[in-house]
Amino acid sequence: MRLGKVISSLLTGLPTTLILLVLSFVFASLIGIGLAWLCLRRSLVVRGIARGYLGIVRGTPPLLMLLVVYYGLPKLFLLAGIDINNWDKLFFAIAALAIGWSAYLAEAFRSAFLSVDTGQYEAALAVGMNTHQAFRRIIMPQTFLIAIPNIENLLIGLVKATSLVYVIGIVDMYSTATDLSNQNQGVYQLEIFVVLALIYWLIVLLIELGFRRFRKHYQYVTV
Repeated sequence: MRLGKVISSLLTGLPTTLILLVLSFVFASLIGIGLAWLCLRRSLVVRGIARGYLGIVRGTPPLLMLLVVYYGLPKLFLLAGIDINNWDKLFFAIAALAIGWSAYLAEAFRSAFLSVDTGQYEAALAVGMNTHQAFRRIIMPQTFLIAIPNIENLLIGLVKATSLVYVIGIVDMYSTATDLSNQNQGVYQLEIFVVLALIYWLIVLLIELGFRRFRKHYQYVTV
């Protein structure tokens, strides 16, 4: 089998992989920020609920989370009289990955926030800033900068986790590689999966370069 044919076949699943990656990461980040905020509240009840969610989600393997969401979410919606059984499978995959990664991102945001010296917040108030200005202009930029390395690692982990969606019948790069291998009775199996690994590596490399550039720019802007 020609290398060009293998690459072109695998790249047909690339758009699906990228859609899964981008949308699940965006929603996971939004949920994670909300969870981090809840974990920092003074209310023991609110913190307890948030910590319970984090414990359950972090203790659930990504593949199991995908299956639970795919089979369980339609039944949950039916309790409210909403039938989502015919919804696109991408919805369930994005929901599962977003839920799974939201817990890890929440911990990244929470630990970064706690790493910022509280004295800087007090100094901002001392020079005339109100609480919202101090939080937005002093605390948040430093929190985000501290969290960037963890966010990068989690995004790279999410790249690899997108390959799990084949179990619910979504045609992504991994699913395409498996089908291609089966069509050739496994004769070119090694070549196919080596090419697939290189494509994933290139995606990760682009993410690393992007974060490196962003980190340099962000540090320059916040100086």
